[in-house]
Amino acid sequence: MATRRGAPRWWGLQLLVWALGTGATWSAHAETKAETKAAATTTAAPAVSTGDDKTLAEARLHFENGLSLLQASPPNYQDAHQQFLLAYEKSGKRWSVLGNLALCALNLERDGEALAYYEAYLEQGGTEIDPDERAAIEREVLLIKGNMATVDLTSSEPGTRVSVRREGSSAPAQLYSVGADGAKLGLRAGQLQITATAGDKTETWSVVLSAGDAKSHAFAFAPPPAAATTSASTPATPQPEPDRGPSPVRTAGFITGGVGVAALIGGVVTGIMTTQKDSDARAQCIGDICPEAAEADFQAAADMALVTNILLIGGGVLTATGVTLVIVGGKKPSRETARQVFIEPHVSPFFAGFSAHGTF
Repeated sequence: MATRRGAPRWWGLQLLVWALGTGATWSAHAETKAETKAAATTTAAPAVSTGDDKTLAEARLHFENGLSLLQASPPNYQDAHQQFLLAYEKSGKRWSVLGNLALCALNLERDGEALAYYEAYLEQGGTEIDPDERAAIEREVLLIKGNMATVDLTSSEPGTRVSVRREGSSAPAQLYSVGADGAKLGLRAGQLQITATAGDKTETWSVVLSAGDAKSHAFAFAPPPAAATTSASTPATPQPEPDRGPSPVRTAGFITGGVGVAALIGGVVTGIMTTQKDSDARAQCIGDICPEAAEADFQAAADMALVTNILLIGGGVLTATGVTLVIVGGKKPSRETARQVFIEPHVSPFFAGFSAHGTF
């Protein structure tokens, strides 16, 4: 007995098939609308200029370029996103391009844009969208909303651009512009590094965002504090510091970092196993019709994907913590300050590591 399995989370291939169909009927669809309008009125429709024809032809070529990039192995979502943007603008903002734009934005983790594109696509497409496709996109919209956080960015410098990268993500860093009114970005939850650049000035904000968070940050590009000047007549003579032996903070840092690296390696291994299990399960299906026996394999793949996420996120946090401890532990204390360090372990289903506190 076979059961029908719902549309998978990565239903980009279905959307691609739809997009190919749209590209093939683009011209005919436009001509049908023009002929209907001409038949319904006695006033002759204005002639389309050669410039308009050229722009529409360019839009169609950009659209076809985007489809070719999506069919590459692996898909080139970054360049396809740009091609679909050009197709959308030059086609007079046809709603049929929005689905492809949303697909690319989602895979680039531009979640705020993907959500806006999907919602506009569903609204403008109306009854022309296949019910199965609509249902799949609505599920994708819920997934985006469930994993998204919002950041409001402002800058003291005009022409500021920010680069956003999420720890553990395979998506390339994404660029956004910060205008005079700032920028409100919908980003995927996780440990993010947001680097702002304005001319030769650079400033980085590292932040950990949970789903549903709304945070703000102002890039001030403050100059570094001026170094303290010493009187030329009484130069300060540096005093040698006594050798205090190895730093316990650095030792804890190396241990924590080692655990983090091991977790990251484990995450990579389980990720490969997840992909294999999912492929094995899908090999048992014909289209979206899967035998009941395949459900156990799909569930096993989903469970292993959860383990992979925990290992990658936890490993990234532990590795970053270890590096921080190694750097902090390398600093020499002042002669007047006694150094005391306390190391405490922390273990939970989603985190494992150490915390250090005391006087350094």
